[in-house]
Amino acid sequence: MEQQPKNNCYYLGKLYPVYIKLDPSIKKITVQWDGKAFICTSPQEGDRGLTDALQAFYTRESRKLIEKRLRLYQPSFKVKYKSFSIENHPNKWGSCSSNRHLTFHWRLILFPLDAIDYVVIHELCHLIHMNHDRSFWRLVGKICPNYKEAMAILGTEKTREV
Repeated sequence: MEQQPKNNCYYLGKLYPVYIKLDPSIKKITVQWDGKAFICTSPQEGDRGLTDALQAFYTRESRKLIEKRLRLYQPSFKVKYKSFSIENHPNKWGSCSSNRHLTFHWRLILFPLDAIDYVVIHELCHLIHMNHDRSFWRLVGKICPNYKEAMAILGTEKTREV
């Protein structure tokens, strides 16, 4: 691509350039990922709507990825989750309700896969232990031995901007 990137955004733990393409024939900004960069097609110049478009992209991608990760780790548990959603909770990466509904923050997609897997496993473990007692952490450690490293990444970088 010949033009200079507008800025950079994280995706799965790595920083990638964001290119803006103008197309007056469209009505709203679209975001595509080509494996090396974000291509944002906009009907007009300026940043209006770009953050919302990126958040919508991240939310869609989070839903797809977390569904895959849940399918990967679910067989390790005798209890199944009922449903899951992607949300924008101000201070939680994930949660598990007593009716087995899991929620995950859309910003998880900004972090490396190991960190995302830790949150998925953490919430699945809550299906068995609805607290953070020793049994809970033993189960997390059994399925995700590097969970402390993942916790450190998530704890120090949650304020990453889109």
